[in-house]
Amino acid sequence: MPGRGKYWTAGGLKDSIITGAEIVDSTITAADVKVFVSAVLVGTGSAQTFAHGLGATPTKTLIGIINFGASTAVDVVEGTHTSTNCVVTATSGIKYQIWAMV
Repeated sequence: MPGRGKYWTAGGLKDSIITGAEIVDSTITAADVKVFVSAVLVGTGSAQTFAHGLGATPTKTLIGIINFGASTAVDVVEGTHTSTNCVVTATSGIKYQIWAMV
């Protein structure tokens, strides 16, 4: 994740502060960033694969745990994402979502 005042670029993380001159027409459009947000998923304890539709392998991902029992141990492991699918193994019964970006 980029630090405060930094952002992702096509060639990697830019190391300077963002200025208005760096934002073309002072707008950010969907063409600048591709983001996938999954539906709420339920872990099975096995690897789960689901299509993200980004057209490229995600470069950044974030998994949010939504719901689990108070005394439940939670394990979530990302697999090797591909240009078509995200792969996640999560403890059986926990609810989660994944955000993937290109």
